[in-house]
Amino acid sequence: MSLGHGVWAAGGSSVRGASHVRRDMPNQDALALSPSGPGGKPTLDAEAFIAAIADGHGAPAYHHSDIGSRLAVDCAIEALRRFVGGGGAEGMIEEILARWRAAVMADHQARAQGGGGGDWVEASTDVLIPYGATLAAVAMAQDQLLVLQIGDSDVLFGYPDGRIERPLPVDHGLVGEQTYSLCALDAALRFRARILVPDSAENWPDFVMLSTDGIAKSFADEKAFLAIARQYRETLQKVGLTEVLGRLDDWLAEVSKRGSGDDVTLCLASRTPGRAPTADDDSDW
Repeated sequence: MSLGHGVWAAGGSSVRGASHVRRDMPNQDALALSPSGPGGKPTLDAEAFIAAIADGHGAPAYHHSDIGSRLAVDCAIEALRRFVGGGGAEGMIEEILARWRAAVMADHQARAQGGGGGDWVEASTDVLIPYGATLAAVAMAQDQLLVLQIGDSDVLFGYPDGRIERPLPVDHGLVGEQTYSLCALDAALRFRARILVPDSAENWPDFVMLSTDGIAKSFADEKAFLAIARQYRETLQKVGLTEVLGRLDDWLAEVSKRGSGDDVTLCLASRTPGRAPTADDDSDW
């Protein structure tokens, strides 16, 4: 039996922040999962999955960042299918960036033409900045996983012995609310990425949590944030994903209201021993 063997249940939610509700601003976060059932239902009983979250920058200069974040998660899902399908991770960051920049340019061009003109232009900071967003993604295959991130979202892994750890180092060289972004021309250099291959059952995650920074900023410190992640791992194991998702929107809205006020997005995944069904007509890779 493979050390990474098991089936995953993954799902999440994205909620418009309390401050965005007050100012009539859109939710600038985005979330995508693969495979997903009809209507974007959670991934259940899958031996592999992909999850991606993005957080659009809220400043006036990034006035299309809600679109930029949605394009980011969609492009990440499409690119990471290659990794989950056994195609390797070489060039993955560059592929995600190329897909995102092309999607941004297509949206920009459509808007220009809709306004009565505009020729195709090369990707530049002038075009990319309004769509600025962060991105974090996990591609979980049966015997390896890829985690990558640019910017200030949070990725946590949980293990059978109860550990909750960050699989990637934190960014350095930033001040205050600064963050690295997909819209920077040197974005490829700002990604953090890691491939994990299990060397024992104890060192293979059984829990994954991705969240935009509005959640972590709603807690007093890192200890409190890790404690809530640990609580989610334990709750998923006890009651399952479906019940947790049924309560998630209300919890996220309360977190934003009492904490950062920012948009908040959370993706959770839990692994249990076993084998997924051999045929799942409802899944959509």
